[in-house]
Amino acid sequence: MYRDIAHAVYKRGEASMGNYEMPAWGWGILFLDLLLFLPLILIVNYSLGHIFPTLAIVEDPSPPAYEPVSLNEDTQSIAEENAPLADESGRNSCGCGTQSHLITASIRSTYRTLKAISGWRSLFRGLACYLALGVATSVVYGILVSAFVPSLIAGPLSALALVQLYTAWTHIVISVPSSKTFWQRLPPFKKAFQATALPIVMYFFAVELSSFVPKMLAFAMGMNIPNPKTPNTIPVGDKNDIWKGFIVLLISLVLHVFLVIPTQVILARVQASLLPEDEDTVVPFDRSFQGKVEPAIVGGKGFVTIKDAWKSFSRASWVRLVKLYVKIFLCGMALAFAWVVVLVPEMVLIISHSKKIE
Repeated sequence: MYRDIAHAVYKRGEASMGNYEMPAWGWGILFLDLLLFLPLILIVNYSLGHIFPTLAIVEDPSPPAYEPVSLNEDTQSIAEENAPLADESGRNSCGCGTQSHLITASIRSTYRTLKAISGWRSLFRGLACYLALGVATSVVYGILVSAFVPSLIAGPLSALALVQLYTAWTHIVISVPSSKTFWQRLPPFKKAFQATALPIVMYFFAVELSSFVPKMLAFAMGMNIPNPKTPNTIPVGDKNDIWKGFIVLLISLVLHVFLVIPTQVILARVQASLLPEDEDTVVPFDRSFQGKVEPAIVGGKGFVTIKDAWKSFSRASWVRLVKLYVKIFLCGMALAFAWVVVLVPEMVLIISHSKKIE
């Protein structure tokens, strides 16, 4: 809903510039803004928003003696021969079992661990798979929606068709670099579907619900919100929209904290349990999930169940994950504030030098 509002404001601004010619140097300023903010937006939205939480979800808070793995044999790693290993800083301190010494206990320690593996590239690990996943999801989702399937159903169904890609992305994020391409790391569809079908439906239904409910609530309260069918029209608000907007925002936050994040935890941990035995992780990871998972070779399922994925995630881990999300939110707000501080004066300057077209 708030994305619709921003889009409407953008369209209104675009329309207001329709009779004016922007100076040539104005395009240069906007291009420099793009070069400056695009990497920052990518880091906040992808690295902090997806990679860091996934690592925090799978990290074992009280690992046994954790033997670091050498990354020097990896053909794609750009780490130096004597560079510190990804988990070396956490291994010596994790043995004490305190949350403060975990790799994902802070954004800084997580960043240092990833940077030690293959430099800044580690911040974008799995990006190729993520982009392919985004394209594939858009195609499948678009087909379902065009067939008049409701978005609440189309979202989970499109994710079900791509369980291999979703699982492969999680494996790429939590494991050390590999010379294999992401499509070579796709798990067997049958096994991935058997393990993650229900968790992935739960997660994507929660995501769709967290978007659908606030929109319906805003509509029910008569809140003046933009109509996507008329993007150039911005509805006139009134003073009641302030408290209505606060309620909608609060409900959206509650749904994300108590519905989206818990289902994300379950999904990521189930996906992680499918990681092949010959692939090492960048954070301490309990493959047995406190002895709940038995390898398929000895007659077990070979992956963790939803119940065990939930129960094995400790209260301290929940606190650590929520703190991480708060920090990520604050980073996003700081970036948005910086964007406004830079862009508004530039737009005022550009508009003041724009020429009206007769």
